[in-house]
Amino acid sequence: MKIVIYLFGFTLSFIELILSFYNKSLCDAYSCKLVASYVRYGEYTLILIGVFVFLFLIMLELSRFKLKEYFIEAILTAAFSVEGLLLAFQIFSLRTICYFCFSIFLIFFISVLLRLLEKRYSMFFAVFCFLSVFGIGFFIMPNLSPLKKGYDLFYSKTCPHCENTIAFLKNSHINVNLYDANEYKNFLNNININQIPILFVNNDEKKEFIVGQENIENYFKISAFKQNYSIFNQNQTCIIGDNCTK
Repeated sequence: MKIVIYLFGFTLSFIELILSFYNKSLCDAYSCKLVASYVRYGEYTLILIGVFVFLFLIMLELSRFKLKEYFIEAILTAAFSVEGLLLAFQIFSLRTICYFCFSIFLIFFISVLLRLLEKRYSMFFAVFCFLSVFGIGFFIMPNLSPLKKGYDLFYSKTCPHCENTIAFLKNSHINVNLYDANEYKNFLNNININQIPILFVNNDEKKEFIVGQENIENYFKISAFKQNYSIFNQNQTCIIGDNCTK
């Protein structure tokens, strides 16, 4: 059972690693892109570490090394502690969850839980490390995301498409949180966004971002099951910081 879990984690991480070299991901939600943008040296470095961790766990499980259980528990304790840090950063700083990252967290959580059920009580130390790191994150992690529940629109006063979009939303009686894009350039740059208007949808059932006046209007006009818009359509947008006359 344990080796199956490690193999699943390895496969998931390896596929994500390959996709990252093509600027793709198993998770296309903006939350995953946002989390990945904060990884030093690129997201593939963290994914590569995950690939090797699961590979080592698989090799240790298959080996006859006498001390393999101690090494497995040491790796799981370190990995679970790191997951506590990553989870705290996402929840307390970015106010969002990367679905791929959360899947990896669940794999380690299940691995630790299985060993506890086998009465390997030393794994309580792994739980203690996770809770300690996660708890410290609650107190020290800064809030890096301005996003709130519902709809967030980034605009500029020099963007006529933004003006039209805001007018459409007001006439449609849609409540939207408005942000001047020039004040949040760093946040938008981190997720490779330089065009406005851009709408962030942050609901329980859906999390995505939509760029462009026409796309935003279509999002609210067309039913969720028949939406026909391109998230990255460059029509009817302005570049952040530029005077726009389109």
